Amino acid sequence: MSAVTRREEWADAPRAVRIVHDIPGRLRLRLPPAASAAGLGDVIDRLNGAQSSLWSPRTRSLLIRYDPSVLTPAEIVRAVAEHAELDEPADGGAHADDERAPVARAVVDVFNGLNERVTHRTRGRLDLGLVVSVGLVLWAGRQLLRGPVTSLSWTSALWYAHGLFRDYTAREQ
Repeated sequence: MSAVTRREEWADAPRAVRIVHDIPGRLRLRLPPAASAAGLGDVIDRLNGAQSSLWSPRTRSLLIRYDPSVLTPAEIVRAVAEHAELDEPADGGAHADDERAPVARAVVDVFNGLNERVTHRTRGRLDLGLVVSVGLVLWAGRQLLRGPVTSLSWTSALWYAHGLFRDYTAREQ
């Protein structure tokens, strides 16, 4: 996409904060180019329960880490929107899955279905995230003992296993 196309897209874009990513404790917001980003870090720091924020001028995104037991995404969005003189998202701050591209929705649906089958067949003892994490740990162990089998290094396999476990298994407990 060219810079001219991007500018034209933003010219017609609503003046609203957009939620890009939302998991408990971590929220990424995107601001339109005309929005003022000056002082956003201070606004976030004043919120009770906010832990840190990081502004990226290149992507116009703001990453906020917060305590979900104290602060909600809607409160963060409201504070950012007020400071930057923007509108809040029409959905009240909730991230809608329908915003995903059709291919992304299809991929998510396939893996959700597969996860449901794995969970059902193991009577709730395992889910897809745990199976893949354990598989990657075993792959890493095999590579440590026998040497590299493919281009996936054991360190990468352990890193992926850790990330999958942290993001999909550990946060549910």
